[in-house]
Amino acid sequence: MPTPPANIARLIAGELSFLTDQKVKQAVLDGLVDPGPITLDWDYGPPGQQFDGWIVFDHETESDTLIVYCEHGFGPMSPWGLVFATPREGIRSMGMDSGWFRSFMDAFWDSHAATPLTQSGPSESR
Repeated sequence: MPTPPANIARLIAGELSFLTDQKVKQAVLDGLVDPGPITLDWDYGPPGQQFDGWIVFDHETESDTLIVYCEHGFGPMSPWGLVFATPREGIRSMGMDSGWFRSFMDAFWDSHAATPLTQSGPSESR
């Protein structure tokens, strides 16, 4: 049974509760969205195989990327993924395992949304 959106929001809130740097927290809050459904194409199985997940962070306007939560594919070990917001050639691929993470904040730190924070010198330990 898929994880309900409220549980995903609680997972993120739990990670945010450890943040002490207000700039980092605000950067995360700026992109967070209520979990919304997304269907992702799985490149490593039978042709046409797809998995359902949840969009949790939207950075589409700035970098054409999203952070999503999906229990399948690279989940459950790495359920937080960075994916393109815009499908490529009609496919919304889950991408490679290097774009999937064990925590939401790991995905955030690898995203373009974190770039301004790292350029000024991160004060938040990861």
